[in-house]
Amino acid sequence: MDKIWVQDDKLQLQIDWEKIMPMSRNAGGHDEQMTGLFKGAAVIGHWNEGDYQGTVATCVKLPDGRFAIYNDSYGSCSGCDSWEDATDDEVKSMCITLANDAYVFETIDGVREFLRDTERDGVHYSWDKQTKRELLAEISKN
Repeated sequence: MDKIWVQDDKLQLQIDWEKIMPMSRNAGGHDEQMTGLFKGAAVIGHWNEGDYQGTVATCVKLPDGRFAIYNDSYGSCSGCDSWEDATDDEVKSMCITLANDAYVFETIDGVREFLRDTERDGVHYSWDKQTKRELLAEISKN
């Protein structure tokens, strides 16, 4: 597979702090934070493992027309979930990390190609076969 993605450290400048900062800080899936991370982004696909702890992944179309995918893990209690009762500084740090770890693609076809490539499972940090497969299925619904 050709390198069809980039990580863009300027993406953190698009974090929607006005939305993110007042969001609930409970243990769980972080759906609200994941789908509301970037200003003006349209959610193309979002998957949550839906268990007490697990993985959540999101694909958005950015206002400039590019696509970003990012994922996170969560726990079921304050001892295993970073969002539970996080301070403002901790939330800012977690959101910047999500943005900086996001993969950015010029086209949705690039996103699909990346997610279909399960042969290189583990090559792309935190994108295991199940996460790729499930997010691809959610994107395909739209």
